[in-house]
Amino acid sequence: MAALSYKEFIEEVRTRISRFTADDFRSLILYWASEEPSSTRQEFLNKLIPRERGKQETLPDATRLIEEIEAFAQRVEDGEYCDGWGWDDDIHEERDWGDESWAREMDGFFLQTRSLLLQGDYESAEAAYLKLFGVLEMGEEPGHLPGADYANMLEVDLDEQVALFLRCVYMNSAPEQRPASIYDAMNKYRYLGSGIKLKSITGALDVSLPDFDVFLADWIEFLKNQDHWQVSEWLREAVIMKGGVPAIAEFAREYAATYPLAYMDWIRALEAEGDTDAIIRVAREGLSRIPRDYTVRAEVADVIAKLGESRDDLQLKLEGHKESFYSSPSMERLVDLYTTAIECGCFEEIREEAEQRMAELRSRSGTLSNNGYNRERHMAYVRDGVFFNALLLAGKYEEVFEHCRKAGPLGWSNSDNPKPVMVAYLMIVFSKGGEGAKVLLKQWEDAIGQTSGHGDAEYIGKYRSVIEHTITTIALTGEQEQFFLRWCMDEVGKRVDAIVGNQHRGSYHKAAGLLVAMAETLANRGERQEGVNLIEKYRSRYPWHSAFRNEVSAAMQRSKIFESGASAKGTR
Repeated sequence: MAALSYKEFIEEVRTRISRFTADDFRSLILYWASEEPSSTRQEFLNKLIPRERGKQETLPDATRLIEEIEAFAQRVEDGEYCDGWGWDDDIHEERDWGDESWAREMDGFFLQTRSLLLQGDYESAEAAYLKLFGVLEMGEEPGHLPGADYANMLEVDLDEQVALFLRCVYMNSAPEQRPASIYDAMNKYRYLGSGIKLKSITGALDVSLPDFDVFLADWIEFLKNQDHWQVSEWLREAVIMKGGVPAIAEFAREYAATYPLAYMDWIRALEAEGDTDAIIRVAREGLSRIPRDYTVRAEVADVIAKLGESRDDLQLKLEGHKESFYSSPSMERLVDLYTTAIECGCFEEIREEAEQRMAELRSRSGTLSNNGYNRERHMAYVRDGVFFNALLLAGKYEEVFEHCRKAGPLGWSNSDNPKPVMVAYLMIVFSKGGEGAKVLLKQWEDAIGQTSGHGDAEYIGKYRSVIEHTITTIALTGEQEQFFLRWCMDEVGKRVDAIVGNQHRGSYHKAAGLLVAMAETLANRGERQEGVNLIEKYRSRYPWHSAFRNEVSAAMQRSKIFESGASAKGTR
């Protein structure tokens, strides 16, 4: 749940206490008092002084505050808070060590600067904020601000402090200059405040900014003429703030090719209202208006797919997955599309369309601009790994094999390398599904998971369901079977030699697992002794690599096929 802004917080507090009786207040305060530890009881009592009868808050003197901040900045620049640079076991990297009390000093300066703003001294407050931000900038370089993460060492909410600074910029700018001033300041200091938006500025206090409606209109027109990567987010936010759902709907239609994420803003607004029929209509409209090669279009299509899932509507789900894959092909979208196509009984039709789309994108590779950092206008492309796996999922193993010829024995962790999944796939085919071959099945699942950056159990299950749909169509001749079996054994051997021969100790378990999986494959074909011989061949080749031999023994113990006799062999 997103943190409440100051304005939202104060408004909610006012709403809740408006319903309190005097007894409610007494009961609540007594309960809080009963929970207070002994060390802070006096501090709690000091808060129980009515403002009108207590001492008036002492407001900071602007000149003195700025002088104190300047002196503090000089101490930081001189390195007075640091006494060394060294390794931190907690964060596993080097950092500055020293007196971390600077953070509490800076907290105090930020709170005093906020007080200047609240009393209306916007010029002094802006100057103070700029000096404090300058101190934080020093923390980017060693020797100034000790601590594991200097920005997070502050107790004040840095996002809120940046928003308060931007209010000062607003108040200190002439009305006609406000859009440019706010824009420049947001660009310059956005690195300090995560996700700073206009709503952050308006929500930092519960007092409205003067002439905000006029500013909002000027801000929208100003942003339309800017080309910064974050402009779209600020512009779309302003459109919604000014006119709500009708405004973002009109904006989305007018600027579908320039600001296509406006359709997602429109959809989210409808989701808040719970109008799923309207969401589907808007999503379909977005798909028809947003350029088909924009990857962002897939986000709109994903909405349709999710609604199809929630409604148990297979055709709606297929519609969403099909459009999503078309605009942004990925392994996750591929398996979602293919599993849904199988459920709908149209796998061959969808497979053909997907392959045509990938072939089109591969033919245009390198000719489409990705528009720099503007993710709204990124153009569709397809990774090699997606293409290879699509062929494999379709049962086109011979085409995948041709691509495997170009790949080496190392680099199997790269999801674009077809060898890991191809070798595991063929072993599954040869072992008739891998019955009892626990190590092989683990290799198979690991190879599938590696095809995606998000290869979780759900993804692996979907991938396997597609493979199981097509694997029954594989019919190898005896000659083909012997050829591919020999190729698998050769590749396993090259992989083991590349890892163990080059002493990649961190990967010995991978080599051992692959070796035992190949042996299980042979055993499931009625060639158990050949499997044993294969294992012994590589054990004998590396007699002094005890770590590798131990990994082989461990893999054999995990195998139901080779568990008997594994320990005896492993001690040779």
